[in-house]
Amino acid sequence: MNSTPVSEAIIEVCEVSKIYRSYTRPSQRMLELLSPGRKQYFRETRALDGVTLSLMPGSRLGIVGENGSGKSTLLKVLCGVLTPSGGSVSVRGRISALLELGAGFNPELSGRENIRQFCMLHGMQHDEIAEALPEIIHFSELQDAIEHPVKTYSSGMAVRLGFSCAVYVKPEILIVDEALSVGDAYFQNKCLHKIKSLLDGGTTFLYVTHSADGIRSLCDQGLWLENGKVRLQGSSREVGAAYQSEVFRRMASAGLQKNVTVARAPSAEKATKSDRHQAFADRVESLRTGSGEVRIQEIVLLDEQGAETDHVPFASQLCVRVFYQALQEAVSGLTVTLGITDDSGRQLMHFNAAAEGIFIPADGSHVLRVMEFTFNCPLCPGEYGLIAGIGSFVENPVNRGQLLIGEITDYCAGGARFSISYPEDGQNVWGVVHAPCSVSQYSLD
Repeated sequence: MNSTPVSEAIIEVCEVSKIYRSYTRPSQRMLELLSPGRKQYFRETRALDGVTLSLMPGSRLGIVGENGSGKSTLLKVLCGVLTPSGGSVSVRGRISALLELGAGFNPELSGRENIRQFCMLHGMQHDEIAEALPEIIHFSELQDAIEHPVKTYSSGMAVRLGFSCAVYVKPEILIVDEALSVGDAYFQNKCLHKIKSLLDGGTTFLYVTHSADGIRSLCDQGLWLENGKVRLQGSSREVGAAYQSEVFRRMASAGLQKNVTVARAPSAEKATKSDRHQAFADRVESLRTGSGEVRIQEIVLLDEQGAETDHVPFASQLCVRVFYQALQEAVSGLTVTLGITDDSGRQLMHFNAAAEGIFIPADGSHVLRVMEFTFNCPLCPGEYGLIAGIGSFVENPVNRGQLLIGEITDYCAGGARFSISYPEDGQNVWGVVHAPCSVSQYSLD
C-alpha cells in the first residue's frame, strides 16, 4: 500500500507555527492598510508555536491535549486545509482525513453522490469507484438513507458516512480527529477493527483524542500539545500516562463535585506524611468527605508482577492497596471499601472488607496500615477510576447480604486512575464487562 521508501519520512514538520490575527473593530483592518507599519491594530493568537515532528511510514501517532491546544489545527495544516504562518511541512503520500463532522460533504447531495465525489477527489478511477461504492455503503450500514440528502443525516450517520469513505480510498496516511466519539458504541468498535486492519497493512496513522487509553491502544508514538506548543513527545505509553495524570490533577484541583463537603482533619493530626501521601492528599482535597478520625493516605494499583502501574492488560488479576492511618482513636466496626468507576463517575465494581469479616483495629495506635484487595478484573478496555472509603456499615434488612452505609469516616473520589489495554490477540471485546462464554450449535431434527 505504501509507496514511500521506508527509510524516508512520510511526514516532516519543522518549526511550524500558525498565527491568527483578531481585531476589536472591522474598521481597524482599514486603518492598518492605510498606515502600514505605523501602528499594530491586531492581536495575535498562536494556534501552533514551533511544532516539530517526523514520522516514518507505518508510524502511529496519537495526539492529545485540552481543547484549544492546537491538535485540530496541526491536522488541518498536514492536510493542506490551512497554510502555516511559519516553518515547513512535507507530506509524502495520499491522505485520507476525517477532520470534522460532515467535512468534505455537500449537504444538498445524497449519501451515494457524496461517496462518488469523495472518491473522485481522492484520485480514484471510475472502475475503482464502482467497485468501492457497494463496500462503502455496506460498511456504513446506511442503505436505507443512502439516497437521502446528507443534510438530513444525524451526527452519528454523518460519522458513519465519513469514516466509511475515509478508510475505503486506500490511504497511505489516515487522519482521524475525534470524530469517532460521536458514533454509537457498536460502530466505534467496528471502526477500531477496521483501523487496526489498515495499520497492519502499513498505513501511517494520526489520531487526535482526549483518551489516554485511545493512543496507547492504537498508537506507538504520542504527542502532547499545550497552548500550541509540544509539551511532551515520546512513546504512546509515556505520553498517555503523563497526560492522564495531568487531567486527573486538574479534575481534583477544580473540585468537580461542588456539593461535596471537604473533610477537616482533626486537631490531633500529628502524623508526618511522606511526599507521596501529601501528593495524594492534595489531589483528593476537593473530592473528599468524612469525619476524619481515620484517613486514607494513598491508593496504589499493582499489576500481576507486583509493580505499581496505571496501565494493565485486559483480563488480568489486579491488586489495589489502600493505605490508611488513624488520626484519633478509631471506633470499632470501621472498615475499608473500594470502588471502580468509569469516566462519568458511575461505580462499576464495589468491594467491602466487611464482607470478608475484616475491620480496622480499634487499638488506639496511629500506625500506617494497608488494606489489600486482589481480584480478577472483568472490565473491558477503557479508562477507569479508583475510589475508596472508610466507615461503618449495617446489613440491609430487606436485601439480606447488602451492606448499607452507617457513618462515613473518610471517602476519597479521584484517588487514582488506570486504563485497560485491548487484547493483543485481536479478541473482539466491547461493552462494560467481558464474561467468558462458550457457544454450541446443534440440529433439532
